[in-house]
Amino acid sequence: MSERVFVDSAWNSKPHACYDPHADKFFEAERLTDLGNYEEIYLDSLLFPGIWSELRELIVNGCRVYHFTRSWRWKELRRRFKDDLRKRFKNVKKSDYGDAYILWKVYQVGILKGNAHKWFKRVTVIDVELKPFLMLERMYDRWLRRTRQYATLGVDVAVDLELFEDRVEDLRRIIVAKAREVWPRFMEVAAKLGLDEDDLGGLTGLAGTITYLGWPLMKPSIHKAVHYFGLYRPSREDRLKFM
Repeated sequence: MSERVFVDSAWNSKPHACYDPHADKFFEAERLTDLGNYEEIYLDSLLFPGIWSELRELIVNGCRVYHFTRSWRWKELRRRFKDDLRKRFKNVKKSDYGDAYILWKVYQVGILKGNAHKWFKRVTVIDVELKPFLMLERMYDRWLRRTRQYATLGVDVAVDLELFEDRVEDLRRIIVAKAREVWPRFMEVAAKLGLDEDDLGGLTGLAGTITYLGWPLMKPSIHKAVHYFGLYRPSREDRLKFM
């Protein structure tokens, strides 16, 4: 297998723009699964729903997949590496290959500072199992809230309201079922938090929290969890429960 490849992913019918630093070549890939001969695959921050099945196949086949976590820094990074881009491309305007090249430059800077993955996060099997459904649940829940607001204003949205309510409930049941599958102690944790099996909203929130806090690659600290929830400062006894 080749070492690593850096990818500016495309969410439409366009191919993905890739850069292989070892071979120093740019190329296109119709599907991410075409990159299965690489040990490590570094993606931009565009993790759209349609991409998850391909990521799952790559991970199951032994590839390590990472995604860029600082999407708001793109303009700054293009300015920072504009001289490098000029050397490789005719201009410094946005290009797909240019963004793949910038991902590699970010990785290189990380190596020099002793933390190659500082701005990258590894995608796990748990991510590919749960995040697609969590993203959809969040989308439908927003639509449901908006539809309920229309209903309070007297707009006739009965059909849409029923559709969104059913869809949100179905997605939450799927999320909870998958959470119980990937974390055998999921319901034990839920019970300690006062959640029962019928609390789909609470269980979905718990599943999403554990997923986005980075379990199992990272064991979330109490400090991080409290900052995430903004609830209360735990006592020493509470902290010991999670050590």
